Amino acid sequence: MSDIDVLAKMRSRFYDRLSECIEQKSSNHLYISDGKYKELIKEVREAKAEEKKKTIHYRRLKRFDIMTVDNQDKLIVPIATEGASVLYYVPYEELFDVINETHISVGHGGRNRILAEAGRKYKNVSSEAVLIYLRLCEACEKKQKSAKKGLVVKPIIHSEMNSRAQVDLIDMQSNPDNNCKFIFVYQDHLTKFVILRALRTKTAEEVAYNLLDIFTTFGAPCILHSDNGREFCNKVIQNMCEMWGGMFGVPMRMGLATSVLPRDAVKTMNSEEDLETVLSNITISGNENELNDQEKDSDDDAQDNDMEGK
Repeated sequence: MSDIDVLAKMRSRFYDRLSECIEQKSSNHLYISDGKYKELIKEVREAKAEEKKKTIHYRRLKRFDIMTVDNQDKLIVPIATEGASVLYYVPYEELFDVINETHISVGHGGRNRILAEAGRKYKNVSSEAVLIYLRLCEACEKKQKSAKKGLVVKPIIHSEMNSRAQVDLIDMQSNPDNNCKFIFVYQDHLTKFVILRALRTKTAEEVAYNLLDIFTTFGAPCILHSDNGREFCNKVIQNMCEMWGGMFGVPMRMGLATSVLPRDAVKTMNSEEDLETVLSNITISGNENELNDQEKDSDDDAQDNDMEGK
């Protein structure tokens, strides 16, 4: 089917649907048929020529005027001030062509763009007619279908906790709580478990400090996502490395368990090797204490036996 045939079919469907809408209305002053258009031009010309004007003459001249363009009389809105834009009335039979040309001129724009552009030149292009036209435009229909396909996003599904987590900040500077102006939000993607913290600033250092507290409690996720930008994420990771260098760059071989460790040992612990060394020392120290206790118990038992023999 050629473009001319497509346009002709579109025009026919446009007027069929617009006619159905007009029939359901009691007042249709926006739509002027070609016969009515010519009749109004005649009435305006007579009203201008009439010396003793009646109410109907003033009514016509208040709403309509005539301008000759290329030897053809055009119905326009009366120009109130010098230099004002000329607004033409569109005959009903030309309405489709006007909307079609305007729609193409704005790059297949939507209703608002068509009405704004047409409103600069024409008086009676209605929103209702524009919407009917847009529903018939095949190019716009294809564009909408392709746009909808792009909006479909497959959800990220994970089977384990800590597979993926997200950290973001909510700006509360407009409604702070004392010195706290930001809300730290950490969420596990699988369980949707959320941890909230109040932050004084949105610096990478403060975010990293709170993340480390969460990681040492619940474990670190395999993937940490944030909508605050790559540069911010890199700064957070860099600060976490500085705070606890053993967390990154070392293959995971063992996990942390809740235990009471000497504070001096914790301060000097930077890697898993340091943790293994501390735990080994505690085990050795514990064994030595156990042997000393056993020897002490043996000596006490021997001493008690000697006392009983005497």
